[in-house]
Amino acid sequence: MIAISTAFKKALIAISINDKIACTEIPSDCKHAESILPVIDNTLENMNCKLSQTDSFSLVIGPGSFTGLRIGIALIKGFMAGGGEKKLVTVTSNELMAYTYIKKFKPDDNFCCVIDALSNLYYVCEFSNKGEKIGKERLVEKNELENMEIKKIGLIEEKAPCEIFIEPSAQDLLELSTKLLHKNILTSPENLVPLYLRKSQAEANLEEKNKK
Repeated sequence: MIAISTAFKKALIAISINDKIACTEIPSDCKHAESILPVIDNTLENMNCKLSQTDSFSLVIGPGSFTGLRIGIALIKGFMAGGGEKKLVTVTSNELMAYTYIKKFKPDDNFCCVIDALSNLYYVCEFSNKGEKIGKERLVEKNELENMEIKKIGLIEEKAPCEIFIEPSAQDLLELSTKLLHKNILTSPENLVPLYLRKSQAEANLEEKNKK
């Protein structure tokens, strides 16, 4: 399996082939569009493996960076177009956060994973203490988030109004993706789309311009 996340500031890459595992994280100051493919190539070379040896892929589909999500979608679609029967697992950003939080803290209560969407907006999703999703990912304003009576989990790289902060790793992504693969929870390449939840800044600017 090759599992990728380009939804956050830091890109995550995890590769598991023939019992060999390599996990890599690309810093936020690197350009993901230019660096992610060479990193995958170099990692495969160091593992003495080839891309053709994997028959499954996993991608974090968002919510998150508009540009990052597009990069990840294009990359995975390109990999899966290479021929042969391949399986695809998709993970939301909030699901990965929930997995990381439960793995580290083993909570007794339900909680809400929070991602900063900028402009005092936040992507949120509530989970049970067992990791079961309660409702769907949604976009809320800051005052609504602050009034939610549930423990809020945020990302270390952000400054969302949360009680606990975590940093999902490439290893976390690989573990969660492998569990979903074993449960046969798959997505077809034709249905692979980013989970945006909000319009891009360019779209918002265009709508505002058209109103005038």
